[in-house]
Amino acid sequence: MNPNRCLVLRRSSPATRLLLVAGLHCTLAAMNPRNCGFIARAAAEESPAAAAVAAHLTLGQRETTAPIDRKFTVEGGYTAEVLGVVSGGVQRGAVYRGLMDGAIQCDLAAIAGAPVDSVFRVSALFPHGGTLSNARIGDLQGASNIEAYNHPLLYELWFGGRLGSDRLAWRAGRLVADGDFATTESGGVFLNSSFGWPAFISANTLNTGPAFYRSALGVFGRLALAERLHARAGVYDGDTFDDAGGDPSRHPDGFNFRLSRGQGAFAVVEVVLEREADSTSRLPLGTLKLGAWHHTAEFSDQLDPTRSHRGNHGWYAVVEQALWREPGEDPGGSQGLTVFARTGFTPRDRNFIRQAWDAGLSYTGLVPGRDADTLGLGVAAVRISEDYRRAERAAGHETLSDYELVVEISYRLVGRENWSLMPDLQWIRHPGGSPALPDALLVGLRTRVTF
Repeated sequence: MNPNRCLVLRRSSPATRLLLVAGLHCTLAAMNPRNCGFIARAAAEESPAAAAVAAHLTLGQRETTAPIDRKFTVEGGYTAEVLGVVSGGVQRGAVYRGLMDGAIQCDLAAIAGAPVDSVFRVSALFPHGGTLSNARIGDLQGASNIEAYNHPLLYELWFGGRLGSDRLAWRAGRLVADGDFATTESGGVFLNSSFGWPAFISANTLNTGPAFYRSALGVFGRLALAERLHARAGVYDGDTFDDAGGDPSRHPDGFNFRLSRGQGAFAVVEVVLEREADSTSRLPLGTLKLGAWHHTAEFSDQLDPTRSHRGNHGWYAVVEQALWREPGEDPGGSQGLTVFARTGFTPRDRNFIRQAWDAGLSYTGLVPGRDADTLGLGVAAVRISEDYRRAERAAGHETLSDYELVVEISYRLVGRENWSLMPDLQWIRHPGGSPALPDALLVGLRTRVTF
């Protein structure tokens, strides 16, 4: 996560703000928390953009939705958390943050006779609360994955569907890529941003790329190559802020649709191989993902800022495997132990972060009688580019940047189907990628209600 995203946001026009808040209010007011049946099938991948907000919130559970005569689906919720620095970092103290989200998805086939599985989706966010990473920790990866500018904004706005007997799925419009690429299911139990949209992409593109909480104009496609093999690809606007410096006062409402050559384009492709569940195996679920990304804009050299490189790129690998399922559990069920690991690399001459990786374990149903609860233990780290360290040494810095390491323990307690509670503990070594700041210890509590 780009730490510049913790700056205070300038107000937009009162009319625009009123329109967004009113729209969110009407959407949430129309929702029935007791219904969760109908979800439009189009563009419903195993990590769909339709559930992208839930992925960012690390709920690890499907959003509650309310059907309206099969033509519309409404969904949303509210997340509240308190995270505090107990020791180390920049400053001790706690911060409250909240995030309201709402979405409407329309079945175009039912409404206007469009081709089967054609849908339209629009969603909005309203983040608010205090600043944690910049003000109290000084970390690179972002201790809270809901930290954003305090302003309501448009999030998604796209059309999508399926073609060729479901072999090809597509979306076009204002999209986010972090729900479709380099994802892990088990990472959803953690609060730190390092387990979501990975730092080997977010830290090395313009303004973190098309991810929470700023979408980008783009297109996405998923093609089934074989029964257990498929490929994904997406091309997006290269700068979601339309400002290379990440100025938060530019288009804070999310209504900007401008493209320009200077912003470049962000493209990513991924191949996914899945191990299907069956009744004879005690290792029922597994996924392997290999991907690469490319950005076409200009990027400064780490040793000589007066020089620039045309384009930037990186590659990554993700593996996730169910290690054990509880006796009597369906092979495709979730109760049991799962392991995941992910890593990515970028060129050292134009990137501050050379490599990032994360790994962890999650156990669902560990406590008897609490089958839906999940315990997670995760470790994430970023390594600073060797060229950046050489530049620091040449400049006479006494303390050189090296790495940032995060260790997190989290427990998601599921109360009812639309409510969860998550106590959390994080330890961050070398905040900001340097031993200049003391290691930080954080404790927190998050709750989530869906409507």
